Amino acid sequence: MRLAIDPTEVQRLAEELQYENWAFRAWLKSNLDLDDEQLMSVVHWLAEDVTALIDCTICANCCRVLAPSLDLEDMQRLARALDVDIPSLQATYLRRDKLGKWELPAPCPLLDGNLCRVYDARPKPCREYPHLQNDFRAHSIARINDTFICPIVFNVVEGMKAELDWHDSDELDWLDW
Repeated sequence: MRLAIDPTEVQRLAEELQYENWAFRAWLKSNLDLDDEQLMSVVHWLAEDVTALIDCTICANCCRVLAPSLDLEDMQRLARALDVDIPSLQATYLRRDKLGKWELPAPCPLLDGNLCRVYDARPKPCREYPHLQNDFRAHSIARINDTFICPIVFNVVEGMKAELDWHDSDELDWLDW
């Protein structure tokens, strides 16, 4: 499998494969004969292999397009790292989302080129992205959406299709796009 690494190429390929990916998600949810633990073992080893081949600091696309929500602990950690108080952090770097929660806007104001200025203090959603350690089946909508953003997720999903011997023809027939 040739890895797609460039964020522009990943987005283009994800757009081309979006119907196939949604059919794959439906198959994972309803027809795959693996329990969650078995499925996650496939996700984990594919993610480990793909992550070893992709340098996130060359991409940083997630930092450019995602706006992670922050909790109080995240804000405290960021404020310490930036040597500001929380109200200054909020006024300078954050915004409120539609639900009134604090978030880092996209593109992230803490991004310096492709590097995070406060990498060791980055918020939990940033530290955990691309969230491949979470139950893939339960979070499959978010992971399919992430194929448009993250080369790691895109390549893991493509690897899963091959590893799980998924063939899209039957699944795509019932989808009425």
